[in-house]
Amino acid sequence: MNRVMNTGEFKINVGETQDIEEQKIDISVSDKAELRKQLITRMENITLIIIQQICSGRLPQISYCLSQNFTSFDTQVREEDDFEVQFFKELGPDRVINETVTNFANKRSKDKFALIMTVMASAHRLLITNTTITRRSLYYDLKNDRTWNLAPEQRHLDQAVNHVANLLSCAPWELNLLATSKGLVAGELTLTLINDRIIDCTIPGGTLIPHIMSNVTSIRARAKMVLIVEKDAIFQKLLEDDCTSSLNCILVTGKGYPDVATRMLVKLLSEKLELPIYIIVDADPFGVDIMCVYRFGSSALSKEKESLACPNVRWLGVHPSELIALGVNTISLTEFDLSKLVALENRAYMTGAIIKELEIMKNGKAEIENVSSFSRKFLIDTYLPCKLKGDNYI
Repeated sequence: MNRVMNTGEFKINVGETQDIEEQKIDISVSDKAELRKQLITRMENITLIIIQQICSGRLPQISYCLSQNFTSFDTQVREEDDFEVQFFKELGPDRVINETVTNFANKRSKDKFALIMTVMASAHRLLITNTTITRRSLYYDLKNDRTWNLAPEQRHLDQAVNHVANLLSCAPWELNLLATSKGLVAGELTLTLINDRIIDCTIPGGTLIPHIMSNVTSIRARAKMVLIVEKDAIFQKLLEDDCTSSLNCILVTGKGYPDVATRMLVKLLSEKLELPIYIIVDADPFGVDIMCVYRFGSSALSKEKESLACPNVRWLGVHPSELIALGVNTISLTEFDLSKLVALENRAYMTGAIIKELEIMKNGKAEIENVSSFSRKFLIDTYLPCKLKGDNYI
């Protein structure tokens, strides 16, 4: 079964031994001083409006609009949640404006309102001083007598950062509150950052992808492609088997769902170096969802799709349709798996080829480890080379 994206791009010839020419790309970095100034002004204007609301005897509220694409599945039921009121206005087929209002008068909304204002105050200070901290660090800073109840879990703080970004019409990373890096990259790749720091990706075990990829001023690379793997365990196994040399590739993992920095790096390598991007994930609904995050973007950061989504990502495997031929034992999907699969099938961006694989997946799922269990080097010696030589991807 040969599924080829007819993009006119060159094919990978696995096993070629001739030297690969090194690419070096210089990247112009925009001056962020003006953006910081604009964001500081917006924060101060919002704060002034809230003070005026209080002075006039009203309980304060904040609101923002988020234009998004929704499928019919997404829009069937919209209810007021525990924290805020959401209003939806149709702009046309499958397009709506989502206006969210967080009102201090709502008893369940008070802590959320306070957390949003706390996050905005922290971001205001960071932008004025032109410094950064991780969200994890801010989360622990809030664990004091006055603010411990505002963010019971890290996800509450992450959501508040996204709310503030929507309120200010900016990207979350522009607030200088950074998600903790977790993605790894390995191969013949060197990144130079704006502060002249050098990121050498040839070190054993891979290199942590830097927080802010927009600070990259130049890239040096010697590779024919980029290979993304879902899991750190598979990433490390492929490194042990010298995957970067045998496949002439740059190896990347987001350790599951990728963070912003990992997605930015993949997009950068695709656009600036024009390298083909392949991904291998588990043959289960969450593996497919991870592939979709790289390729189509995520719902949480739908406004930043242009900065993060990489439509050139090719799903190399593991495909449900090949499991029987490979002799892989599958296990039944759980109710949680089935719920995720149905949600995937109803997304507007889904292609016919992906939906066909999802339909086959209903018969059972498998992990990458199941495919690599035949022999220690089956992935690197047989599976990946055959898939690449046959252009067998979606």
